[in-house]
Amino acid sequence: MKKILIILIAVISITLVAFFGWYLFLRDPDIPAGETIRNILPFGSGGDVASRPTTNNSQPTTDLTEPVDEFGNPTATLFRLSNTPVAGAVVLDRGNQTIVRYVDRATGHIYDTDLETLEKTKVTNNTLPKIYEAYFRPDGNAVLLRSLKDNSDVIENLSLTLTPPKATVSTSSPQASTLYAVSSTALRGDISAVVAGSGNTLIYVLRDNSSIVSSTFNGTGAKTLLTSPFTDWRLNTAGNSLIAYTKASADAPGYAYALNTSNGVLTKILGPLNGLTTTQNSLGNRILYSYVEDNKMRSFTKNLTSSALSEISPTTLAEKCIWSIKKAGILFCAAPADAPGALEPDLWYRGATHFSDRIWLFDTNTDIARVLAEPKQSLRIDIDVFEPKLSPDEDYLIFINKTDLSLWALRLEAF
Repeated sequence: MKKILIILIAVISITLVAFFGWYLFLRDPDIPAGETIRNILPFGSGGDVASRPTTNNSQPTTDLTEPVDEFGNPTATLFRLSNTPVAGAVVLDRGNQTIVRYVDRATGHIYDTDLETLEKTKVTNNTLPKIYEAYFRPDGNAVLLRSLKDNSDVIENLSLTLTPPKATVSTSSPQASTLYAVSSTALRGDISAVVAGSGNTLIYVLRDNSSIVSSTFNGTGAKTLLTSPFTDWRLNTAGNSLIAYTKASADAPGYAYALNTSNGVLTKILGPLNGLTTTQNSLGNRILYSYVEDNKMRSFTKNLTSSALSEISPTTLAEKCIWSIKKAGILFCAAPADAPGALEPDLWYRGATHFSDRIWLFDTNTDIARVLAEPKQSLRIDIDVFEPKLSPDEDYLIFINKTDLSLWALRLEAF
């Protein structure tokens, strides 16, 4: 027993001597000893962890006077709206507010974010996991949700109609007053490409009967616009114009057609061009397209009335652009800092490549271009713009970062 006690005292003495030796001679004198010891612990100290904002049904994301995003970053002109992946979004005007409504990809919950105050409100609480795509009606009160059935390759299409809450506030559950009532309808058929048209119109490709169909968002009033043996169409719409184009591949010639929704007549406007993708303006008289030629991607705008062409430089994919409605000939585009390679857009579609974009304004009337944002320089992050949309007053551009599917907004100056 005495021997054990002597050994114990010796161990303690050696430890104390070693500690004081380290304290006096080896530790960094600029770092407090308490902090140094705490950093040695496997999980650090919980006392220094900054508190993160929680998400209630309605809450401002910060109490600072300077607008910041929900993660505490100053918004400046380019800011993040959601750090979690989103399936789709729409921009709405509500009185004096500009609202972004979006679907959370993991839960299927729908949220509103005020672009001025960044106040975030939960719109629905119905959990619908693993929503991969969401297409909103222009007013935001209907949405088509697309998901994979039981982790298979079978796509399910569920249309939701959202009814705003009544003005009364429940005393037992005050948060419930912000939640919309939800009714759902399953759309049948092997639906591939989808696009939201004007009003309550949904347009989609049905592969099982080789047709392009329009209907209301809940599937009623279905009308066949085109029957064709070719089923791998992609759709693009703005205003009342509809473009149907073949799925793009750098290895295959592509074609784009104007589809008359009244009589089903296809009129070829572009092709054959390898890797062809398009986006047109709301009047249907101008189109932006990108394609691959001589192992390089090129981008042009075409006036469909005069056939006049204007090259867009730096080059980009047409999916990264959107036309202004307020001012004819104005394009907002995200263009990769490094030009897309010869194997695009195939690799980009598969997620094998990601771009680091700058955001540009192109005036095709004067052939003048200017940079609006450089995320890599200003925020030190790579943003790969996907699904750009303009607010009704065109004072915001919103988009998804394809790299992590987070949702972003860019405040626009008058142009």
